[in-house]
Amino acid sequence: MSSTLSRQIERAADTLDFGDLVFRPRSDAPIWQQIHDYVLGLIEDGRLRPGSQLPGEIHLAEKFGVTRITLRQALLQLQQEGHLTSRKGVGVFVRSPPSALSVRDGSRFFDSLRADGKLVETRTLVLAEEAADAAAAAQLHLPVGAPVIRLRRVRAADGQPIHASTKILPARLLPDFATVYARRQSVTDVFVAHGIGKYRRIETRISGGFATAEEASQLELTPSTPVFRTSAVNGDAAGNRIEWGTGCWLLTSVDFVF
Repeated sequence: MSSTLSRQIERAADTLDFGDLVFRPRSDAPIWQQIHDYVLGLIEDGRLRPGSQLPGEIHLAEKFGVTRITLRQALLQLQQEGHLTSRKGVGVFVRSPPSALSVRDGSRFFDSLRADGKLVETRTLVLAEEAADAAAAAQLHLPVGAPVIRLRRVRAADGQPIHASTKILPARLLPDFATVYARRQSVTDVFVAHGIGKYRRIETRISGGFATAEEASQLELTPSTPVFRTSAVNGDAAGNRIEWGTGCWLLTSVDFVF
């Protein structure tokens, strides 16, 4: 059994029964909004702990005295705000508080992320060599069609996806990429093995948006959940552009520290 699945089962066993739920509807706001605010309050004051699983829809709707449609509207809003996450076939869970990512030159992801004791894992989805399209060529200052390496990954903290990314790198500078990367799934290790001991961030852009269907699938989110998107270019000491990376973070999963 995988460690991720084991943690999901452990969390499922930590399901709350809401036995002490005291919900008193008011007339000045829609019922779904009042349920949203009530559950959010339970999360913020710690009664709903990060990683804990909510009861099933039928049980919870009965506790609130509402229809499942009304309950879903409240839970969907909480998912789109990043407070809850729905795992297909498993249930709805409370999201963990945000981690901090220090954006600095020449550092590994694991060294930059303050995970507060969480187990951080990497899942490599794609590692392939291909021809640079116009966007990659422009970012890396390469001719269109030049060989590049595409690396797509998802990072998870305690089994909960927090970051989906795609890196494009010039293949001619990193001929042993796949071999070195296989050891620890570290791009920094690949750079060091090819004589690039130090590199610097040439540019970092951060923007906001809403999760696409693909991003939502990778990060286990509801589509249209607010996210951060990043685009960064790294260069070596000689000024060669060695990496263009784009990433997607759940809005509430990370604090960027520059």
